[in-house]
Amino acid sequence: MTGGRVRRAKDDLLVVLPAWTTARLLVAAAWIAVHLTGARADGGPRPSTRGLLAWDGDWYQSLLVHGYDGVPTEGVRFFPGYVLLGRLADALLPGGPAVALIVVANLSALLATLLLHRLVMAETGDRATARLAVWALSLFPSAFVLAWAYGEGLFLALAVGVLLSARRERWWLVALLALAAGLVRPTGALLAVPVLAAVWRPSTGSGRLPERIAAVAGGPIGVGAFVWWASAHFDRAFIPLNVQRELRGDPVNPFRRLLDGVGDLFGSETMGDGLHVLAVAALLVLLVALVRSWPLRYGAFAAACLLVALAADNLNSIERYALNGVPFVLGVATLAARPRLGPPVMVVSAMAMVSLAAMAWWGSYVP
Repeated sequence: MTGGRVRRAKDDLLVVLPAWTTARLLVAAAWIAVHLTGARADGGPRPSTRGLLAWDGDWYQSLLVHGYDGVPTEGVRFFPGYVLLGRLADALLPGGPAVALIVVANLSALLATLLLHRLVMAETGDRATARLAVWALSLFPSAFVLAWAYGEGLFLALAVGVLLSARRERWWLVALLALAAGLVRPTGALLAVPVLAAVWRPSTGSGRLPERIAAVAGGPIGVGAFVWWASAHFDRAFIPLNVQRELRGDPVNPFRRLLDGVGDLFGSETMGDGLHVLAVAALLVLLVALVRSWPLRYGAFAAACLLVALAADNLNSIERYALNGVPFVLGVATLAARPRLGPPVMVVSAMAMVSLAAMAWWGSYVP
């Protein structure tokens, strides 16, 4: 039995490693291109020198070293799961906090891709579709953050673990993984949506009612636990959510926000929220492909993630928030499986990833 699992893990790695490695080579190419351009630039903005610690990576490193009391209050918007695992890695690995966070992020992304391969095999039994899903996740336009010191890789590993465990109706494991995901990102609360769809009509009727309730509640409990702790610690109710609101604006009607974004395409925000609206249009196409080809729970989770992201007045980082709705990559795989669409879809996605990574290092895109 153990030998069979080892062989299966090796087979999975043989499928996953080329895509995972290619993504990191593309991110490295974006870094080289940015700094070659920067070296020739005469004045004007300079590219970031923070490398894989750019943007939120600096926040995570500061939280790892100083804790929540040692950073500005704005830092409480970052949930603790990735930081805590980074501290454990820092205690075990040489190189310091930065190396620890980057190692955790990249190994978590590798695990997420492995689990995605198994999930698609469990759902379809089709090796070609599973391979496409692996490449779709690795080359998703915002997936460059999976190589950075960001918590997305860890969240995706836990989220895909939830979806795979729900597929196998292992409800206590679902509850544990969803709770952990809720401690990594607030999006963990939305895992209740696909889990509820899975427990509502389980294929075998397995699992007692307490197990199913725990599975649905795991994500919201994880999010709620950190919000409760932070609210009590800083004596400010719902501070992680309120700080995020200060940065992204008060909640708005997502459908109205989308319509306003279409107007931004032809106004002063053409290169800002207008471009994000083009990304939303692409995500809606993926959502349609997802709903038509996959079980309801996947489309429901992706739609919930997109609606929450659109409910913010500020659309910055919406492509990364869409990546948290990992079933979107199943929509990419579905489109890529069509004759003559596969290579163009992957090439366009890879080019978009390199472009967004470069723009993020230049400071013209908020990842």
